[in-house]
Amino acid sequence: MLNHEKGAPPLYSQLESIIKMQIERGEYNRGDFLPTEKMLMDQYEISRVTVRQAMAALSQAGYIKCSRGIGTEVIYEKIDEHMKSVISFTDEMKQHNITMETTYCRMEKIMPGTTVASALQIPLTDQCYCLTRVRSVQGRPLVYTITYMRDLVELPMDSQYYMESLYKYLGEVHEIRIVRGRDTLEAALPSLEVQKFLEIDAQMPVFKRTRQTFLPGEDFPALHTSGKDGLVFEYSVCYYPGNRYKYTVDL
Repeated sequence: MLNHEKGAPPLYSQLESIIKMQIERGEYNRGDFLPTEKMLMDQYEISRVTVRQAMAALSQAGYIKCSRGIGTEVIYEKIDEHMKSVISFTDEMKQHNITMETTYCRMEKIMPGTTVASALQIPLTDQCYCLTRVRSVQGRPLVYTITYMRDLVELPMDSQYYMESLYKYLGEVHEIRIVRGRDTLEAALPSLEVQKFLEIDAQMPVFKRTRQTFLPGEDFPALHTSGKDGLVFEYSVCYYPGNRYKYTVDL
């Protein structure tokens, strides 16, 4: 039931939160229809105006679609990604027929900290590239990514080159051949920085994926640090809002 006491959140906001949770838990799946306005009014003892305010908020957030004479249909669906090979995030989303857009992009050269230098297997005195991006779907942030890359080729600082698939650009323009990768997956609470870029609050858990990718050692014979995995080229840290993304690993 809703909290009708003085000082409680607005009733429409409470109803919105309840239905969001029901959808995210799978009580309502994509293509299902929510109860009618009258059913919700009776169940929660609220007015038609309150129900419509909640539905408008859910529609704006991409959870439902309201059609006159048809009903309120759930359109929300978590993105389920299967880990099988190293592909770009752009290509991952294309496999789900999802159109991505880059809503924030910044490329720079930095001095790496201990964690980044260790992951890239470079000295602390070597500069590396740092590409920060936010990829969004229908204006809603889906992933915040910080990508660190070895300074092996001259990459432009202009962000226009990185609005689409990074791997495609590196392969077609710079002949960078990524042959394998290693992902580490974990749940986390968002830092202030992650909250800002993903537009979420502090209580929303995030899905964190760190990735190392490797180049063929024979492509860079002058570098003698290549192990059996090849030469580390990229170290990325990606954050996904937990209510919009899930990851499946085939064993």
